[in-house]
Amino acid sequence: MSDEPAPGRRPGEPPGRRHGEPPGGRYGDDAGDAGPVGPELAVALRHLAQDHETPAAVPGAEIRRRAVRRRRRRGAALATAGTAGLGTLALVLAVVLTGGGDTRSVPPAASHGVRTPPPATTVPSPAPVAATVDLVRHELTAGGRTVPVSAGTEGSATPTGLMTVTAKYESAMLPGTVVGWNREYQVKSAWVVRLRGPDDSTGYLLALDWDEKAPGNYDSTGGAIGLRGKDAMWLYKMLTPGSLVRVVGPDPATSAPSAPTGPDPVPTPDPTRPDATGTAAGARDTETGAASAQDTATARPESTATREGGADDRAGADGGSVPR
Repeated sequence: MSDEPAPGRRPGEPPGRRHGEPPGGRYGDDAGDAGPVGPELAVALRHLAQDHETPAAVPGAEIRRRAVRRRRRRGAALATAGTAGLGTLALVLAVVLTGGGDTRSVPPAASHGVRTPPPATTVPSPAPVAATVDLVRHELTAGGRTVPVSAGTEGSATPTGLMTVTAKYESAMLPGTVVGWNREYQVKSAWVVRLRGPDDSTGYLLALDWDEKAPGNYDSTGGAIGLRGKDAMWLYKMLTPGSLVRVVGPDPATSAPSAPTGPDPVPTPDPTRPDATGTAAGARDTETGAASAQDTATARPESTATREGGADDRAGADGGSVPR
């Protein structure tokens, strides 16, 4: 055997011993000299842990039950969170698709024995009448003011009804028949307002500059409504296209003649006048007597001739003549 040191050994170190291994083996030949290392330390630590071990507050079965409950609560919490997330997503999608409008319908409250009336429909109020023309009184009322007018003569009646202003002119040429002149003429009139009736009839409001005595006194136009010059200018400035003018004519019920209601009454005879028996009754008796006599003469002409012949014979026998 060579005295050269083996690799990994110190000089003078016996063979079979590792470098750094204490004498007497891995854990030392003398435990008392090596100290509490290795298994002794582990044993000491184990004893220390057992001495200071705290017993469980609950038995093992209860610990397992608690663990099961914790798992269930965790699962329920996850399910709730997932449901809330889905609901939020659905709400966001609904808002995006519907534009944020509330599309939920709220059912009406239940009523026992009480019928809810249907909602009242709003009827638009008619436009106010700007002017009213009374053809019977020959007056026009507008804006709290009344002025005289002249209307169409007999045979050229002025259109009546609710009429609408369609146009107006400071001066215009109108047919002579409208103002009451010959149809061959064109008459220039001032402050002309054209009207349109419900039956598509046309009327005019104008100034009667050539006959200012007619308004309020007599009718002189061919269907137009004539006013004095200053009144026509005032009305022209007040009315606008679209204004309503009501033209009222005579009532047909009052202007039409009354129909007979029954037979003529028979006059009562006057007791103080015996000869006054009633004209109608006497006339009827006379007509009845004349008709009876005519019927008798027609039915028996031979009797009349016989009577006349007998009278002639008697007159001849007596020696006289019958005047004829």
